[in-house]
Amino acid sequence: MSSLPDLIVEYDGEQRVLIATDALTFGRDASCDLVLDGADLGVSRIAGRLSATGSGWAVTNLSRKRPLHIVDPAGFGVPLPVAPQHGSPSRRSVDASPLTVLVVGEAWTYALILRLDPGDPTGDIFSPIDENRTRTQLPQLTDRRREVLVAMTAGYLRPYPYYDPRPRTYQEIADELKLAKSTVVKRIEQVRLDLVEAGVLGLEKELDARRALCEWLLATRVLTPADLEWLKVRRAAQDRS
Repeated sequence: MSSLPDLIVEYDGEQRVLIATDALTFGRDASCDLVLDGADLGVSRIAGRLSATGSGWAVTNLSRKRPLHIVDPAGFGVPLPVAPQHGSPSRRSVDASPLTVLVVGEAWTYALILRLDPGDPTGDIFSPIDENRTRTQLPQLTDRRREVLVAMTAGYLRPYPYYDPRPRTYQEIADELKLAKSTVVKRIEQVRLDLVEAGVLGLEKELDARRALCEWLLATRVLTPADLEWLKVRRAAQDRS
């Protein structure tokens, strides 16, 4: 008998119950177990999969182009990034209940709500181990670098439904912090280069690495919603001085 609780998947008013031997794919392709919208080209053909691992349930991003977004019970959203080229798909353990999986399309943002079965006798003692936990490889941030990173990721740090998974532009950051745009670019680029040197994949710059950098900072909890309040207090102190 499996020690895992069943996983309840709620979407568009309907529920599916997965047991440990089940898996569920979702996306716009007709081959998916859960078809979100076959006409919405902003959704990947196979966007992701829900499945049991040795220690718990997991959400896997199967798209090669678009991140998924995982919202915890407190409303904090974290991107589940696209895997780097030739890398393994990124995965997030269902380590809280409920979790909301957002699939951002062109026509709509689709929400799958995941709940561990409260009626399962193993549910109260279930304590998943995140097999994909990532230790931060970022050297300690200076306050000057942190402030531009927090301003860049502000939309991601807001609670759902105010969550906005788009990085702010260099000019928007400069205007908010009253800095030169060149200063903002320099600070963000230095963080990116430090991470690349430390071996973090997916941050090699092609045109603009801001989105990938935001996703890495949030997925590894380098930045959290508490940083929004930190930035607010820091700016107020700067204004007073």
